[in-house]
Amino acid sequence: MPEYQPIATAAAGLKTEQETLLDFHRKGWIAAVERNDMMYLASDQRYRAKYILHLYKSKHLSDEQIELVLSIQQPPYSSAQVDELLKNHTTAKA
Repeated sequence: MPEYQPIATAAAGLKTEQETLLDFHRKGWIAAVERNDMMYLASDQRYRAKYILHLYKSKHLSDEQIELVLSIQQPPYSSAQVDELLKNHTTAKA
């Protein structure tokens, strides 16, 4: 069973803003649980959020590219495969 922590605590640990994680939740990229008017993030979703932050900050991917990566990759995530994945998908669409 995953551990849950308040989303504000998870955000601090990920060195990001709580609003960023809530935005990821609104986009359907991570799942959060609300209890007693507080939002909580499971440990596996914290891992997923960390990967999404990496895609934004290090790979500079757009929302659409992140959507694609998340729809194809499963944990454990590998950023080493992202460029090839995007290249193959772009080639397939052309």
